[in-house]
Amino acid sequence: MASGEFYINGKDCYTTWGISMDTSSLSALMTPSPLKEFIENKSRLEHGKRVLTSNPKIDERNITLTFNLTAKTEEEFFSRYNSFCEELETGVINIKTKYQPNITYKTIYISCNQFTQFMRGIARFSLKLVEYNPEDRNS
Repeated sequence: MASGEFYINGKDCYTTWGISMDTSSLSALMTPSPLKEFIENKSRLEHGKRVLTSNPKIDERNITLTFNLTAKTEEEFFSRYNSFCEELETGVINIKTKYQPNITYKTIYISCNQFTQFMRGIARFSLKLVEYNPEDRNS
């Protein structure tokens, strides 16, 4: 991914932090949301059980996104890295892509599961996020 393809909190990730999203991350964002469990009732007076399926509701979902951060110099790398960490510390991570321009994934930052730095100019890391209400994806 390059400039204009991926935004966090309204900021172009590539031009702001040198961050691009791994192709698996786009798939993770687009994965359909789970449903909450249906209401069930078991009775000794009936065979099987009753399941109320008339009003399904979407549940929250956990998402893991993999990013790559690149920089030309060591100084630029640490500047971009520190700036991105400050953005994560806000807790709110709203994600947009050029592929779904009318959708904003409203997430909360939970943790960074993996961080690998290569040659002080390239880093790869995985963020764990929770999309607390997948039905609310309006901009």
